[in-house]
Amino acid sequence: MQRLAVPFTLCAVWCMAAWAIEKFWFAAICGPCSTLFAFELGVKGQNLLNISTGRVSAVVLFGVPFLVYALVLVPYRHPGSGAAWSEAISQWSRPFFWLAMVVFWVWIGEIAYSVLIGTLPDGFRVYGDGYQLHLSGTALAVREITVNGRLGAFVGLILGLYLFLSRGLARR
Repeated sequence: MQRLAVPFTLCAVWCMAAWAIEKFWFAAICGPCSTLFAFELGVKGQNLLNISTGRVSAVVLFGVPFLVYALVLVPYRHPGSGAAWSEAISQWSRPFFWLAMVVFWVWIGEIAYSVLIGTLPDGFRVYGDGYQLHLSGTALAVREITVNGRLGAFVGLILGLYLFLSRGLARR
């Protein structure tokens, strides 16, 4: 778990910084750019956890860190080496893959929960409905997209974020 402390802390700090950059700087400079791909996330876990983010641009939240990461991975010492570029591209694509896997695990978790909900006892069904995941956003500043999930999506989000932090961001 110690190897996850640094990636988790960096991601948490970056999420807060990205929200502040979006709210106070990016939206003021380029309002249409900030709504190009923007989303809002809400997570509720019974009465213990209630997290709701303001609308934040995906350009700021994901684009900036991946661009900086790409610039850090450029093989400056051996720019003509194919093996160095191959290794850099492999390292750069690893977080993309595991970030996509977060979405996959949320989707699989919600499908599994939806399939099993008819066979679950009423007490567990009531308990499971206390967990909610709500994601809404705009794509290309035109279309509003809303996705809602329950316990399965919540568990998938936790599993996906753990895998993203441990395999996508943590050092090997």
